[in-house]
Amino acid sequence: MTDTTVETDATARTETVEGDLGRVELSTLPLPAHVRPESATYTFTGSVFVLYRTDDDPVGQDWFHAAIVADDGSDFREIFSGPIPRKPSANGVRHMPFTDNRRVLLGDHVLEAAPDLDSATSTELVDVEYPWGLDSDPLTSHHWSEIIVSPDGERIAWTALRTDMTAIVALGELRRDADRYTIADPVIISSADMLTADPGRDGYYTARAMLGGEVKQFVRGGSAISSVGDGGGPLTDSVVQDLTADRIETLTRAPGYDETTILSPDERLGIVMTSRASHGTDPVFLGLVPRPHAKLVTAQLAWVVYLYVVDGVRRFRPGNVGPVLVDLERSATDPDYVGTPLLGADDSWVYVSPMSWHPGGARTMWMEMVRGSGGEAERTLRIRLAELLDHTPGEPVATVPTPAAPPYAIGGDEARTIIGRTADTVPTGRIAGAHSGHLEFERSSDGRGNSSALSRYVDYSDDGLSFYNGEESFHGSMLGGVVYEADLEVTGATSGEMRLRAEWSGVQEGTRLLFGSGEDGEQRSRGFARYGGRTVRIEDLVE
Repeated sequence: MTDTTVETDATARTETVEGDLGRVELSTLPLPAHVRPESATYTFTGSVFVLYRTDDDPVGQDWFHAAIVADDGSDFREIFSGPIPRKPSANGVRHMPFTDNRRVLLGDHVLEAAPDLDSATSTELVDVEYPWGLDSDPLTSHHWSEIIVSPDGERIAWTALRTDMTAIVALGELRRDADRYTIADPVIISSADMLTADPGRDGYYTARAMLGGEVKQFVRGGSAISSVGDGGGPLTDSVVQDLTADRIETLTRAPGYDETTILSPDERLGIVMTSRASHGTDPVFLGLVPRPHAKLVTAQLAWVVYLYVVDGVRRFRPGNVGPVLVDLERSATDPDYVGTPLLGADDSWVYVSPMSWHPGGARTMWMEMVRGSGGEAERTLRIRLAELLDHTPGEPVATVPTPAAPPYAIGGDEARTIIGRTADTVPTGRIAGAHSGHLEFERSSDGRGNSSALSRYVDYSDDGLSFYNGEESFHGSMLGGVVYEADLEVTGATSGEMRLRAEWSGVQEGTRLLFGSGEDGEQRSRGFARYGGRTVRIEDLVE
C-alpha cells in the first residue's frame, strides 16, 4: 500500500500529494464569481470546456452556459448560452469533445462551434436522434446513461439502461444530416445473455464474462472501449472491451469497488473512481475472496453497493470515491496496489464525474461536490486539477478507424428483438467446474421488486489448484432492504473463507449497513472474509 503525504500551500491554494508516481500538485480551477460550474472537461487542444449556470438564469428552463477557459483560469470566454432541452429518459447533459475541436456531444445534442471551440464566434445546438425508438421504449428507463465519441469522429457508443435493471451497449455511425445527427447502422455490442445451455449435459449451463457496461472512453486509438464491466471478480471493475475481437482486459484488480477508469493519452496511467482509499466504506468483504461465477449472486447487489459506496458518500456518509491515480500495468495485475489518492485536505469535498486528461498527458481534471449539498440544481461544485510533477508522458496512442461492427456485434432485426424483450433469466441450473465439481444456482423475482439468488459450490474447481465448497446468497428489494450471506471456503493453493452476513436498509433510509440486533438476537451485519494472509471484518464499516 502506498503512503500518501499532503502538504498545503495556503498562498497558492495548492496541495501536494506523493505516491508511487512521484509528486502530484492539486489545485482548483479559478472561475469568475458569477459562474456556478456544472461540469468540465479538457478538450483536445488542452483548453477546458465548462458547462455552468448563473443565478440570473431563467427559472424553470434547462438553461446552460458553455465557456472555454485555460486551466490556470485565464482567457474565460462564454461561447454558448441558452436552453439545452433534456428528454425524460436522458441522463442529464454530458459533454464529449470531438478531436476536430469544433464539436461537443452533449447527449441529445451536438454543440457545433465556428470556426472552432477555442475561437468560436458562433455556435449551434443540433439534435441527435437515437435509433430503435429508445427514447420512447417502455422497457428503456434511460435511452442513454453514458455517451462517448470515437477519436476518428465517426462513431458514437452509448449505454442504455433498462427497466429490468439490465443495460444495453450500442455502437453506430454518427451522421450529420441537414437538420440533425442520426446514428446509422447501429449494433448492440453487449452480451444478450450471461448463461448458455450446455449441449452435453441436461440442466447444466456455461457462463462467460459479460460484454458491455457503462461506456467511459474510446481507447487503443479507437479500437476498444474502457467501460464499467465484468472483470471476472465479485464486484464492479474497470475493463477494456476490444472492438476487433471477443476479448476483455481487466484494468483494476483491487477487491473493493472500482468503477470508471479514464486512461491517459499514452495509456500508461489511469485515474479511477474507486472506494480503495475510503477504508470506512470500501466493501472489500464482498470481493476479497475470488470465486468463479460470483456475479450470479453479486450482480444482484450492484445497485445497493452503488448506493452505499457512491450515493451515500456524496449525500451523508464520511468517505470518498476517489479519484485515485494508478499505473495501469500494476493496477491490472496487483490486487494490493492502491495508487495515489488525489484527495484534498478538506474531506467535505467528494468526487463526481467526469474525469479527463490534458492532451500533454501530465495533467488531469475532475469534478468535486460538497458532501450533502443537495440535488442537481443545488449542488456546490468545483473543478479540480492535478499536475504530475515527476512524470514524463509517452507519445499519445495513435488514432485508428473505429470498427463499424465488432465480430460479436448484434444488428438488424436481432437487435430490435433484444430491445423489445426483458432479460432472459435462467431460474435454476448447474455449471460444471472445468476440473471437477459443480455450482448449483437458483434465482427468482416476484415482479414487484423483490428478488433472490443463491449459488452453492460442491467441490468446484476450474484449475485443479483451488476448490470451492459452500454457498452465498442474496434476497430483498430496493425499497425494503437486502441481505447477503456467505458461508463458503476455498482450499488448495491459496486458502480462504467467507463467514458473514450483511444487511442493508432500503433506499428510502439512505442505504446503510445495519449493525443492530435482528429478530434472532444476533447482530444484523457480522462476520469476516479471509484470503491468503489478509482478513477483513464487516464490523470495520460501522458508521
